[in-house]
Amino acid sequence: MRGSRSLRQRKIKEIFEEFSTREIYKAEENDKVIGFVFLEIEEHCLDVNFIFGVRKNFTSKKLIKATHAIFDLALKNHNKNYLKSEIRRTYKIDSYKKWIERYDRRAIIFNDHKNSVVWCNTEGMSAKFEVVGVNGATEHLMGKEGVLRNTHQEHGSLLREIILNDEVHLLDEKSVDFLPSCVLIHGYLSDNKKKAGRIVLKFIPQDE
Repeated sequence: MRGSRSLRQRKIKEIFEEFSTREIYKAEENDKVIGFVFLEIEEHCLDVNFIFGVRKNFTSKKLIKATHAIFDLALKNHNKNYLKSEIRRTYKIDSYKKWIERYDRRAIIFNDHKNSVVWCNTEGMSAKFEVVGVNGATEHLMGKEGVLRNTHQEHGSLLREIILNDEVHLLDEKSVDFLPSCVLIHGYLSDNKKKAGRIVLKFIPQDE
């Protein structure tokens, strides 16, 4: 299908029709369409169902800037605290995730099975995570705040670095809960002493 322009256009049309019941935002510049964002209004947040950008006319930075403007407007219009989504594509998914991490400095991609994504309202990934759930091995971290860093592969799993108590820990994310005012990340945390335990982190996307 990638070699057929007509089939590609038909697929795009089918996607637009599929999401036609969603709330649709369009970004333009100098009478040229930058892209569309399809949003579904949920009880606790806004779900980004689909993003379509016209990359032949605009740079990646321009596309991200326009998307953020739409996000900010939609959050204000619906009085919601954050947006969430999941990476639904299967084609070149790793390359797509790297593109997001490079250009969208407000996005955080989790390592759960849905590749869940949330957006904060600050650049540079400076959002903090608070430890709100522990077991015996991690109870000394209760109430501590940390910052997530890069992911890397270890023993077949994708692990994310998190700084807690000025030390680097490895977080193996298992599931994500989307609540009215925050996002909860459940997983296993290990330190440089190879001690591991269960943990729950709270991420508040909006600045306090």
